[in-house]
Amino acid sequence: MRSVVGFVLLTLLSYVFIILNIPILIIPATMLLVFFVFKPVVTEVKKIKIEFNAQTIIVLGVFIIGIAGQLAVISPSGIFQNGDLLFWSAHGHDGAWHIALMEEIKKGYPFENPSFAGEKLVNYHFFSDILPAMTSKYLPFSNLDLYFRIFPFFYSLFLGASAYYLTKRITNNFTASIWATIFTYFAGSFGFIVTYLKSKSIGGESIFWATQPQSSSGNPPQIVSNFLVLGALYFLITFLQKKNKLNFAICVLLFGTLSAFKIYAGVVLLLALGLAGIWQLIRERKLDLLLLSILSGILSALLYFPNSTGGASFLIFQPWWYIRTMIVEPSRLNLLDWELRRQTYIYEHNWKRVIWLEGMGLLIFFFGNLGMRFIGIWEFLKKSKDSLKNYFNLVFISIIILSFILPLLFLQKGVASNTSQFLQYFVLLFGILAGITTSQITSRFKFLIPVIIILMITTQVGLLHEFYSRAAFAKISSQELEALKFVKENTSESDVILTPPYNQYLDLKDGTPNIWDWFDTSYISAFTSRKTYMDDYEQNDIMGYDYKPRFEIKKTIFESKDADIAKKSLSQTNANILYFPKAEKPTVNSDDLGLTKIFENTTTEVWKAN
Repeated sequence: MRSVVGFVLLTLLSYVFIILNIPILIIPATMLLVFFVFKPVVTEVKKIKIEFNAQTIIVLGVFIIGIAGQLAVISPSGIFQNGDLLFWSAHGHDGAWHIALMEEIKKGYPFENPSFAGEKLVNYHFFSDILPAMTSKYLPFSNLDLYFRIFPFFYSLFLGASAYYLTKRITNNFTASIWATIFTYFAGSFGFIVTYLKSKSIGGESIFWATQPQSSSGNPPQIVSNFLVLGALYFLITFLQKKNKLNFAICVLLFGTLSAFKIYAGVVLLLALGLAGIWQLIRERKLDLLLLSILSGILSALLYFPNSTGGASFLIFQPWWYIRTMIVEPSRLNLLDWELRRQTYIYEHNWKRVIWLEGMGLLIFFFGNLGMRFIGIWEFLKKSKDSLKNYFNLVFISIIILSFILPLLFLQKGVASNTSQFLQYFVLLFGILAGITTSQITSRFKFLIPVIIILMITTQVGLLHEFYSRAAFAKISSQELEALKFVKENTSESDVILTPPYNQYLDLKDGTPNIWDWFDTSYISAFTSRKTYMDDYEQNDIMGYDYKPRFEIKKTIFESKDADIAKKSLSQTNANILYFPKAEKPTVNSDDLGLTKIFENTTTEVWKAN
């Protein structure tokens, strides 16, 4: 678990060094990384050599298969095939955004939005991009390898290790620890039941809304927050058992930095810790946990609010939205008749029927998301019963309850479903409880082991099958990579690039579409290390930028038939580089916009302001 502390400490120190513009301090920071991260790994390897027994084989098997499974849904992206760069799933969007952030972080503080030139980066948890950025800056690794392969390996290792050691700290039982790790790596939702009834296929990982931990490797802030939540709880129970300054400081570090890695994790953990602190003050007149929550809250505020414009304003009070959409959405349960009956019962004031339907929807939502983790309900009830006497149990149970209730009440402006990410901590911690309960059940009824495993992994097997049964989602062609490389090597860091407005109706009928024909992404900023005037409208919308005026200006520049109007609009952008695939070239001649062509190949043109 020292590795997790080292990861967080190095990230925090790197952030401070970037702000202070003192790159020389990267050297002692790297020494800290070696000491905190690699020394424990080496120690564990030595133990494996010395204590090579059945337990070691089981641990190695679970970790190797678990890590391989998580890498399988991210590592194929960012590879070259016949010169083209390929992306699967949402990685063409998410990966491009994070690589663009890495390039921006490498330039120093203050950070600007790489896809909304001239604006400060706000309302985004960028801490997970700091270490990849610094590694890319000071060591000879490519952004693609760091983002899609190297860091996901360590994240997955930390996730499994955090689940294993936290459960061992709670139970002091090897079997419970290994089962908790198995649930963390492999357990999926009950979505496979829905997809099988619909189409005789297995899949449906997030049909009930919660994305499962196995696929979190494609979302760096999410997987980092997952192992940090487990790590924070590990050191919390350590502090409660042995109250000293070091354990207290580690807890402040982990709880206090969570919001900078993932605001949803920070919210639920700080609220849970604060509740436990207040209860300890009432019950024992002691301030240990309350002081811990206050100091963690101060650190969290210092890290989050300077890079925020008021995150609370992005929440919308919309109770039951997730359950309602889960029931009626064609891509989910598609039970429109259920909703029509509910509305009829409301009209008839038949509240018993309404309550019954809503209650059934809640149960489907609860059990569907948990999958086989529902086995942990017994342990959940035991810990709940003991929570008023055991502060760790109080924090643990509070996190589960908060992360389940909050998305049932609130949505996020921009992309409403973003608050479903609260649910990941609900399923994550239930996986720990399920591991503890399963170890108890299978010790007496060993014949249940294959049944539990099959029902646990079916949805995730379907996810892997779906992932590999289709071609890449998007590509950057070799010709366009040539254009991006030219821009990076032949323009100034201060240059701003103007790109065509994203056209969702454009479909060139390519088997693997070009990335600009697939979705609006930050790929140009990612691969040129230059800011763009306005790209990736969805990400900018999530962060609260008013992107629509810029989008309309882009449309005017590219679609207007009047050169004077287009030229006037171009002057409003402060962009001095015009970049476009030939399939999306401006309606007017670029010469008439006061631009000079500086690059052209078979697919792409680049123009520069005179």
